[in-house]
Amino acid sequence: MSVRLRPRNAWEAMDLGLELVRANARALYGAWLLAYVPVAAIVFTLMWETPFRAWLVMWWLKPLFDRVALAITARRLFGDAAPAGGIVRSLPALAWRSGIIGALTWRRFDMARSLHLPVYQLEHLSGKPARQRIRVLDREARGPAVWLSFMFLTTELVFGLGISLLIAIMTPVQAPISTLIEGWFMGRFDQGMTGTVLGAVAACIVEPFYVACGFTLYLQRRTILEGWDIELRFRQLTERIEKARRSATAVAASLLLAMALAAMAVPQAAVAQQPVAVQQPAPKASEEIREVMKDPEFGRKGTRTRVRYVGPEFEGKRDAKPFDWSWLAKLTQWMSEISRAAAWIAAALALAFVLYYLARYLRLHRFANLAQRRPDFLFGLDVRPESLPDDVAGAAEALARESRLREALSLLYRGALVRLMDAGIEFRHGDTEGDCMRHVEAAERPARKAYFRRLVDAWQSLAYGHHAIESAAVAALARDWREHFAAATARGSEPQAQPA
Repeated sequence: MSVRLRPRNAWEAMDLGLELVRANARALYGAWLLAYVPVAAIVFTLMWETPFRAWLVMWWLKPLFDRVALAITARRLFGDAAPAGGIVRSLPALAWRSGIIGALTWRRFDMARSLHLPVYQLEHLSGKPARQRIRVLDREARGPAVWLSFMFLTTELVFGLGISLLIAIMTPVQAPISTLIEGWFMGRFDQGMTGTVLGAVAACIVEPFYVACGFTLYLQRRTILEGWDIELRFRQLTERIEKARRSATAVAASLLLAMALAAMAVPQAAVAQQPVAVQQPAPKASEEIREVMKDPEFGRKGTRTRVRYVGPEFEGKRDAKPFDWSWLAKLTQWMSEISRAAAWIAAALALAFVLYYLARYLRLHRFANLAQRRPDFLFGLDVRPESLPDDVAGAAEALARESRLREALSLLYRGALVRLMDAGIEFRHGDTEGDCMRHVEAAERPARKAYFRRLVDAWQSLAYGHHAIESAAVAALARDWREHFAAATARGSEPQAQPA
């Protein structure tokens, strides 16, 4: 890939980084995976029981792998076809010479680390020289570098979420998309290291782009500061002039020979008839320079720190009447009255909004004085106590033997909701299945929570996913229902109001 160094704006420079990754994708991703995958395998194996810690360790080690990506990118940019294996084998020495300790400790949360990485790795600076160089680079490039970090962090999160949802949707046993999204944000996926592995895959896709964009932003800043493009242009011009000089030597010699022959052919008499011009001595250059420097406009330096008016001056009429400023006082008073009225109106509107949302909050959280009635229907299911048979588990088991599985699961689901409301869990009108599940997990003991989760998963798989469920599984849920909910409050037993 051939890159022409010239002054660019920051966003054009980062776009060059994206193109740089696309042009060297095989070598760049090969070196990255060769360094990243073994370390990830070791970390995931040692921290299999704590997926979040495993992901945190790999995220913290990103600056180590960024050294590999920058080494490949820089060498490929300047025409050095360095093998990926050699770069990975030299990673310990490369990391040690590029300030890896600071990168993994106090500089880990540097939002412009992609811009600063070439200073430590390519220039091998540290301490005060590195800080001075970074201070110069940050003057106009830190803002785009920070936005670059935010942009690629968001891209990595979107990649991880998209890959996980794609895998979840393509699995044989499907669930509603709302359930998948709810499970993602509440951390209810039970696949162990699945989320951590998906996060690592997203990091492997995005991080080389982040390093390359920071590197091209660094090149753009160095080009503006030190004129790298001008230096390269001078080198190219020197080469062209040298080639032209070599090719023109023979032509110049021929011309000189022709001119000498023509001068020898001129008659001597014609030369004698020409008048001889008397040449006046030319003034010396130093004397001319002294005469020019005698001018007061030259030979002195000054710094202007204020603006001074140098235009023409106009004198007003001496007999002119003073300007009447009374209208300005009236305008100011009128605007102050309007501002005061607008402030009172805004305060009244703000108070009305506060009271409205306070009343809504109290109503939704049952802090109002009015008594709240328990709902009769939840997401289409009849949860009135009188709608249930006396023996819910027995009736559901009988329906399962008759292969009426949907009715059996619906009966068990409704019976569980009624028993939970009898136990004191409050469900409100308009609650979704996810809301009910959150109420149960916050208030119930672990055994009943686990059973209720099994029952909800079976109901969603049959009712929404339209997947077949065996009768034996439904019959087992009915028997377990009797164990968890048979000792609850009997059907229709409502607490009686105490006399005043």
